[in-house]
Amino acid sequence: MATENKFSVTTIKAGADYRAVGLYHAFAVVDGQLAANAEEASGILLSKPNTNEFATVGYHGELKFAAGAAIAKGGKITVTTSGFFIAADSHDTVIGEAKLAVTSGSIGTGFFQFASVVDRTMFFTDVVTPAYAFVAGAAYCRDDNLQADNGREAYGVAPAILTSGTANDIIIFGKVNVLIDPAKVCSAGDMLTVTTSGYFTPTDSGYYGCARALANIGSASLGAALFYGTAGYEAL
Repeated sequence: MATENKFSVTTIKAGADYRAVGLYHAFAVVDGQLAANAEEASGILLSKPNTNEFATVGYHGELKFAAGAAIAKGGKITVTTSGFFIAADSHDTVIGEAKLAVTSGSIGTGFFQFASVVDRTMFFTDVVTPAYAFVAGAAYCRDDNLQADNGREAYGVAPAILTSGTANDIIIFGKVNVLIDPAKVCSAGDMLTVTTSGYFTPTDSGYYGCARALANIGSASLGAALFYGTAGYEAL
């Protein structure tokens, strides 16, 4: 059962009618409407105001929230469209933590701190339509929309599974999890290039790197790296 404990509240004039919708959703001070992302969110709507009435908004403490997807106990929380709360991925801006597990469409309990939230985005993205499905961490070739087979072809990295024939986001610069070749391992600081099937591998002499490992990464495993791809290559 969702609960509330000690928390801080403020009032924000509502920019729309929330008498029937919006309770326990993320709310934005900038326009008095439901937040579309964690950076925009100022708190959680705790009342049911009409347009131009003042809404009660909780911005710090243990609060109820409307879950837009399942979140595990202790899971980090971010915000998506219509002010719903979802589990944060590795690069998302985190505004809270789930006190208990919650299912999609239910009301959960979490610990929140909105006022000091900063954007944790550490990458640039592009939208592509792959010719076939990609696994997370594989290098993408923009020329043929297939997996890259070398460092020079590597335009971006799949941050998650990419669906064939539909628009998907890829990371073209910044921190991302890369997939290491099944026959290789790498150490933090290693320069990385790309081999067949889009795998990343430590760069040998005479090859061009397109990423640097930020952690030790085992064979056939995902790990953090700085991908710079077409932003500039390094020769070893």
